This record gives sequence, C-alpha cells and structure tokens, in this order.
Amino acid sequence: MAHRRSDKDPRRAGSEGFTTDQMEVITRSDAAAFATDEKGCITIWNQGAQTLLGYPAVRVLGKACHEVLCGLDVFGNRFCDHACALICMVERHETVRHFELDVRAESGDMVPTSFSIVVLPGPRPPQYTVIHFMEKVDRQQEVSSLVRRILTEQHAPPVARPAIDEAPSRPSPNLTSREVEVLRLLAEGTSTQDIASSLFISVPTTRNHVQSILRKLDVHSKLEAVSLALRTHLL
Repeated sequence: MAHRRSDKDPRRAGSEGFTTDQMEVITRSDAAAFATDEKGCITIWNQGAQTLLGYPAVRVLGKACHEVLCGLDVFGNRFCDHACALICMVERHETVRHFELDVRAESGDMVPTSFSIVVLPGPRPPQYTVIHFMEKVDRQQEVSSLVRRILTEQHAPPVARPAIDEAPSRPSPNLTSREVEVLRLLAEGTSTQDIASSLFISVPTTRNHVQSILRKLDVHSKLEAVSLALRTHLL
C-alpha cells in the first residue's frame, strides 16, 4: 500500500494534481517508488520503498527527499542536497534519464539503487509531481557481465563509425496492439502470471511479449519500459 500525506496537511500543495490512475502506477506496482512535490518534499511512499530502504511512510512523508536518501553518486560524491539537481532539470524542461545512486537505508547502510523518473504536471503552474521508481543494483554482477562482454567482443570485427553528422536515434517502438496491452498491465503492476491469465495466453508467450517490448523500446528492464512509455505517452 502507498501512503500519502493527509489532505489537511498544508504542505501537500504539490501533490493535489495526482489522479487515481497515476496513483495506481505506484500502488499496484511491485517496484519501490515514491513521489515528491516541486519543493522536493516526499508526498507518497509505497510499500516497495519501505521494503527496499526500511523507512515506514510515517517517518518520511513531508520530509525533504535529500534528508532521507542522502544520495551519493557512484564515485562517492554527494548528489542529494537542498539544491536538488532533478528539480533544476525539471524546471528547465530537460529530460531526466535513468541514473544510479547509493542511498541511505533506515539501517544506515548505503544501498546501490537505480532510478527511473516520471514527471507529472500539477493542477496549476508551477506545481508538479516527480515519481521516483527505484530498483536495487547488483554492481558486482554488472562488473562481471561487463568483463564477459569485453572478452567476448575482443575479437569481434570492427564496426564502422557513423559520420559526424549522423546522430544515432532510438528506433520507433512500433508496438503491436497485444504488446500495448501487456505494457499497460505492466504499468499497473500486474505480474507475468496474472497478465497471462487476463489475456488468456501462456506464461512463455507473455514473457516473449515482454522481451519484444524491451527490444523495441531499447530498454533493459520492465521498470524502464513503463517509465519510458509514460514519458512518451505510449500508454
């Protein structure tokens, strides 16, 4: 269950534009997620966020995000501060891409965490809500995969470099109607088994649809696929 600040809380102004459908992206998802307002204060904190970092909602709602997460970049430099880089990017209308931080859990341990960001406009300027989807990162596994990739590609034929004026672009999604259905159910936090049941298809077929969606969207996880779909209005 996701928790929100009370309607009577005067600090809740930045989350007034949050609709039930948008709320379901958090409440029905297994992904850890929380939301902040335009001032950087936490307005929503779901069960997944509590499971990942240990903080119950009552301890973090209404607090400044940087005071709770105390995020460091992968080099150990302080990232989270009262002058929030994400808020600056949002207010400059810049795209916030996937990133990783080490964030502080309730135990005091630093947890390697990947973030995908969705920005939702509020009922009136300059209000907005920033949804943070979080996923724990296994950096040791990533390093091992990188080493294997380097060793595998060491003897691969060279790839022609594009001309300077040829900028690579993301391929067009071109999702099928069934893939859109699957993606919409993923956004609602529906499990693979439940997606298969609701669409009357097998679990292996469902997994094939998911892999096809990830390939077409050029992303590496279901979380990134949902985040991209919401940002680009695929859903």
